[in-house]
Order: sequence, then structure tokens, then C-alpha cells
Amino acid sequence: MLKLSRRNWNNVLIFAVLILMFVLYGIPQRLAQFNTPEHRLIPADSELLMVAFANTRLVKAGPVWQLQPPLGKPLDAAQLAVAWQHSLLTPVEVSADKSRVPVAQASVQLVGQTAPLIWLLYPAPDTGNGRYLLQQAGQRQFYQLSAAQAAQLFLIDTVE
Repeated sequence: MLKLSRRNWNNVLIFAVLILMFVLYGIPQRLAQFNTPEHRLIPADSELLMVAFANTRLVKAGPVWQLQPPLGKPLDAAQLAVAWQHSLLTPVEVSADKSRVPVAQASVQLVGQTAPLIWLLYPAPDTGNGRYLLQQAGQRQFYQLSAAQAAQLFLIDTVE
């Protein structure tokens, strides 16, 4: 057995309790951070059927994606579909503002679901930075999009 003074044993006990607290509290919190859900436009286990914009629809016709009616500018419909299926979103905290007006809207229809997902695109409060805010209708959470992402996903012309 180790010969330690009472003071040294107290120090050993203090360090042991600190290590135990770290193990019981710190490690589960770090694991929870790694298991945070991804924020996506559509759920990962869902299949995209159609995205309707103001004047255009992205539709899956058999194995091929098509824009109906075709846009005047060249755009790869398959790339647009991939962007909608795999875009990851960055959540942001935004103050409540009832006066926000969306600049674009997209109605997303998924296979096997009757109700569409409605996504609303807003200009960021400080519009000088070329950012946009994205919100699913009926939800409180906002997500941040760059001007390039907003232009790609919502078929809008943006100035960066």
C-alpha cells in the first residue's frame, strides 16, 4: 500500500472524482454532438418526385428529370434534382419578424406522401452579405443559404 499523508490522499480523491465526473458527463455529451441529425431539404430516406417553383416544375418522368416548361437558360435538371436531394443545411438563430416576405417558394412532393413540403426563401436581414434564409412552412427553424445555393435551388437570379 502506498504511504501517503492525509492531504495527499485528499488530492488523490479529488482528482479521481474529477476524472469520474468527466467520464460520466463529458463523454456522453461529446458522443451526442457526433450524433446530431443532419439538416436536409428532404429526409434522407425519402425519394423526390417533384419540385414546383413559381413558373416551372422539376418532374421525374421515368428515370429522367425534366423541367416543365423548359427554361430559356441552359440548366441540367438532373443536377437540380441532386441538389435538392443532397443539400445539407446550416441552422441559424434568427429573431422573430412577422414582416418577412419570401422572395421564392418551392413545393416539394415526395414519393408516398400526400402533403408537399413547402420551403420559403427570404433575403437575410443584412442583405449586403449575399445570404438568404430558408424556412420550411409551419416550422420555426431557419437555415442559412449562400446566394449561389439559393440561385441553384430556387432558380432565381441573384447578385453576389
